[in-house]
Amino acid sequence: MENNKPTDPFDPMRCFSSDPVVRSLAMELYAGAAGLPIISPHGHVDPALFSDPDASFGSPADLFIIPTITLPHAVLAGSA
Repeated sequence: MENNKPTDPFDPMRCFSSDPVVRSLAMELYAGAAGLPIISPHGHVDPALFSDPDASFGSPADLFIIPTITLPHAVLAGSA
C-alpha cells in the first residue's frame, strides 16, 4: 500500500532526493557542513573582509550614510 501522507514541512530530509544512493551521499555532505556558519557575500561584500582578520566594516556611517550620499552624485555623473 502506498503512503500518501504529506511530507512533514520540518523534516530535515525534505530537500534531499528520494533515491536512496543520492540521499545517502547528500546526507553525508550535509552532515559535514550543517554546523558551519553561513558566509554569503553575494557580491556586495569585499572578500577581504572574510580573509583578513584585521579587516572591518567601519562605522555605521561608512556602511549606511556615506554610500547613500555619494550614490546620487554617481548617478547624476553617469558613472553608476
